[in-house]
Amino acid sequence: MLTRHLAAQIGPFNIRVNCITPETILTEGNRERIPEAQRTTLVEAHTLQRFGTVEDVAQALRCLASDRAARVTGIVLDVAGGTVML
Repeated sequence: MLTRHLAAQIGPFNIRVNCITPETILTEGNRERIPEAQRTTLVEAHTLQRFGTVEDVAQALRCLASDRAARVTGIVLDVAGGTVML
């Protein structure tokens, strides 16, 4: 809701507002904190059957920040491996 509201407010100034919501990104910190058995359970909860990576999030960000997404504003992009579908 905040993303859409802000996009509506500052869109007239040619400023785009979007939100990326990653889900279980396998960072070094998560590797250390999440026990192996729990990692297996978490992976099985994802439609794509793998954790997200920092690169997955970066690619989504690059796309939204590029001219290819010049008409995209006010969206929430789930970089969640299909978890939000379940």
